[in-house]
Amino acid sequence: MRPEHVHLLSTIYTNVEDVDLLVGGILETPATGVAVGPTFECLLKKQFVTMRNSDRFWYENDLPPSGLTATQLVEIRKVSLASILCANTNIRRIQPRVFIRQDQYLNSRITCEQYESLNVAAWIEKPLSLPMMQYNLVNTSTGGESTQFLSEISPEVLAAAVKRAEEELIERKQLEYNAWLEQRVADPKSAAGTAASFSKANKDALLLANSSIMYELATNEILNGVHGLRRRRRQVFENTENILGFPNSNEFSDLLQNVDISGFLNHNQKATQHEEVECPVDNSPCDPTTPYRTLSGHCNNLRNPNLGKSLTTFARLLPPVYEDGVSKPRITSVTGASLPNPRVVSTVIHPDISNLHNRYTLMVMQFAQFLDHDLTMTPIHKGFQESIPSCRPCDSPRTVHPECNPFPVPPGDHFYPTVNVSSGSRMCFPSMRSLPGQQHLGPREQVNQNTGFLDASVVYGENSCICNILRGFNGRMNITTNPRRGRDLLPQSATHPECKARSGLCFIGGDGRASEQPALAVMHTMWIREHNRVMEGLRQVNLFFLKI
Repeated sequence: MRPEHVHLLSTIYTNVEDVDLLVGGILETPATGVAVGPTFECLLKKQFVTMRNSDRFWYENDLPPSGLTATQLVEIRKVSLASILCANTNIRRIQPRVFIRQDQYLNSRITCEQYESLNVAAWIEKPLSLPMMQYNLVNTSTGGESTQFLSEISPEVLAAAVKRAEEELIERKQLEYNAWLEQRVADPKSAAGTAASFSKANKDALLLANSSIMYELATNEILNGVHGLRRRRRQVFENTENILGFPNSNEFSDLLQNVDISGFLNHNQKATQHEEVECPVDNSPCDPTTPYRTLSGHCNNLRNPNLGKSLTTFARLLPPVYEDGVSKPRITSVTGASLPNPRVVSTVIHPDISNLHNRYTLMVMQFAQFLDHDLTMTPIHKGFQESIPSCRPCDSPRTVHPECNPFPVPPGDHFYPTVNVSSGSRMCFPSMRSLPGQQHLGPREQVNQNTGFLDASVVYGENSCICNILRGFNGRMNITTNPRRGRDLLPQSATHPECKARSGLCFIGGDGRASEQPALAVMHTMWIREHNRVMEGLRQVNLFFLKI
């Protein structure tokens, strides 16, 4: 880290331990041959190594029955991103290392004929005999864990907390309904509506969030309510720091998560006003003999079948820190001062200037985004009747939706005015909070709508319903034929209100953000072409595929 950056941090933070991970990591000097500093390099490496080693279906992990033969691995390792681009586009010359800019000496463009192609003969299979062998099923149910109640949380306290949580949930729903009646919603084709569409929650995520909010509201009542633990402890102890009596708040959160309130909850919740097709959650017993992974990531880990599964909460590098200890976003720093405006942070870290890198190509960003969309998708809240709540007004958390989280335009912004010249009201940036997914008491945890494995769910979808829409005939993926060039394009759908195409049809893929920006749509298109190309090769060496 440069000395001037160290000095700057020392003027802001009292202790090194207080430096925010993102801030400190960005200021580090990039390691040799790496775009990030040593901290982020270590975290990213550990993340991907752990992801690879813990995935029993990863192609390099020799774990029967899903492991590949030595010949198949040799063929796969011949393939590069450059060769895939050659095979599925009109590119005729390209440098071998597509993430690095062309160099006439070390990374010169070569013709596509010089790249080795995948020999699918290594995947010749024999037809399976009928009847199929009976699979041994693994019972994924776990024994009941002992419930540990804190002495001060009696059944009466839990019942009162749940009752108050139900009342608050009704108030939230009423606010959403009133906002919809008053048309405090965003146009799906507006900038805010389009942005919201790329974080769209599916039906199962909304159902999960409904119960998560109940747990969250009950937790808040237990801690911060009129008869909550914080208030009762504050009446006994003059010192308000660590009033819960634990070495740290994380220990209390862990204990709170073991408190079972399921007996107090209504389990007949249904998604309201949702038009999506029913898509049953995969909770079937695990089959250790199958060589194929599930679409949802279920049973990838036989001991913990839900690990990395879609619609589970993210794991954390650091424990959660909320303003109220439960769910409110932080507004106070460790020094007691107010945290900076997010817009100020954004403009400082990402100035609006074109700064082309002298080493890396745009493919670094594009492939990284595609990879990210395979691993994560954090959905946001919706309004009544599938509407998009308008979180632009600064008072929208009280007047539109409780999960609105707008932040004001800072004074002197280079682009946006601080005050609306028509109404005189303060201008704010619209922002909607992510869906929660925790199914226990304790602080809010965010849900991942995608699987946590590098499993090409960005191509095929994270559940059977999406996959069935994308699946064509004879093992191929659904496509739209280019009317001019005849090449395969992504399938199209007319069910997206944010679509701006004149035809009303927009591209869809395994991930809902396939049409977010042109280069991403190109990446999705390339992979469905690659799937169909490889499938045609497999059919030629496995003629019985024609009968499937």
